[in-house]
Amino acid sequence: MNNIIVPIDFSTGALYALKYAVRIAAKAKSNLTLVWVDNQINQLSILSSSDTSLREDANSKMIELVEKYQKGLAGKMDYKLRKGKVYTEVSNLAKQKEADLIVAGTYGGSGFEKFWIGSNAYRIVTHAPCPVITVRFVSPVRFSLKKIVMPIDNSPATLQKLGITVEFAQTFQAEVHVLSLLTEKLRTLRMRTEANTREALKYLEKYNVKSELAVFETENITSTLLDYAINIKANMISIMTEQELSESRTLLGPNARIIIKESPIPVLCSHSQNRI
Repeated sequence: MNNIIVPIDFSTGALYALKYAVRIAAKAKSNLTLVWVDNQINQLSILSSSDTSLREDANSKMIELVEKYQKGLAGKMDYKLRKGKVYTEVSNLAKQKEADLIVAGTYGGSGFEKFWIGSNAYRIVTHAPCPVITVRFVSPVRFSLKKIVMPIDNSPATLQKLGITVEFAQTFQAEVHVLSLLTEKLRTLRMRTEANTREALKYLEKYNVKSELAVFETENITSTLLDYAINIKANMISIMTEQELSESRTLLGPNARIIIKESPIPVLCSHSQNRI
């Protein structure tokens, strides 16, 4: 991972996601770029109140963050100020920087939802040209990445998250828990899930990643996945975004949306457009 992007609106949740991204960048020796977007919405700023413009205030806060965290990083840390739609500007910057990862906060404590990072998290995941980690602010916890849960189903795209999952496992010496989800009674679909599971395990073995296998028959994959991840005290969940086509644009699939919204564990999101 050479370049990591972190959208910042200075909310508690965004700053929590930044701390998470800093830990990843420090371990992976990545460059880290913060981005703040003036989305032209009139709302009370959580930045310090002064006579300076919002942009000047944001610039000052960005400088403080870079000074605070740069000393702990081997890579370069910088920031960008943009104007426009948040998810568009974040996506464009990721393309410009050839980013390998975006780390974004989702929903958190009281009042967090009124700031832009929470309301734009799904759009950032959907439009990003690279994998995205969504970090939900629940309560401050010590950073650890020892267990990654990776669900496998019968879809053709389910194995496309293997590359980025293995990269994290190797970087942090984490074990990958392969969660084989049998959701259909039709034998051909069950066989496809089983085949995908075998392929995933072979891939992990090829790259010397320690793995564990769990198999569940379930009609509610989101509940099964979250319950399993919480029960084993996982530190990350790696999923595909299950993108679907609507009349107007590409949307997150319902399962991915629920997982991102409800998971207390950071979620690594990949989709078929990501090159991993």
